[in-house]
Amino acid sequence: MKLYVQAVLLCSIASLVVGCLDTLGPQTGSYKQLPKGISISETNTLLAETQVVHIADGDTLTVLGPDKNTYKIRLQGIDAPEKKQPFGQACKESLMHLTDNQPAEVEAFKKDRYGRIVAKVIVKGKDLALEQIKAGCGWHYTAYAKEQSVRDQKAYAKAEEQARAAERGLWQDAKPVAPWDFRKQQRN
Repeated sequence: MKLYVQAVLLCSIASLVVGCLDTLGPQTGSYKQLPKGISISETNTLLAETQVVHIADGDTLTVLGPDKNTYKIRLQGIDAPEKKQPFGQACKESLMHLTDNQPAEVEAFKKDRYGRIVAKVIVKGKDLALEQIKAGCGWHYTAYAKEQSVRDQKAYAKAEEQARAAERGLWQDAKPVAPWDFRKQQRN
């Protein structure tokens, strides 16, 4: 039964990533083959080879999936400055430089309240969120850290600490405003 529940959850995630409608077979726990280019990781997340086609800001991008559909991705574990914040444009450009329309490996975890897929994205062997944090282009998003592996939690926290100490990117600002605080201010 546990495997069936995991399969149902994976199918719902798969439908977000690649239109995996009807991957489950009968309720016996069996399922049909996932679409080409999609696999399931050891941690029950979906993996897909994609192509980066657009950068919205320092933590959001769009990829072209193996099914030739586009998907908006929110990088897991980071919150980058908003476009209207200091360093917002610089952090967008940093992510553009890291991706440069390259192939990307996407590990999908969930869908956020805005309909974006929350995922870990690897380009040229580099974790984009971690690279952004190292460059001073985002905070380790500790509110959601429990959704990350322990290894990633430690790496992201260390990267932020080092970027702060070196005053890289947004850490050059005397009093940088966290994006979650900036968004809250904009709503009020």
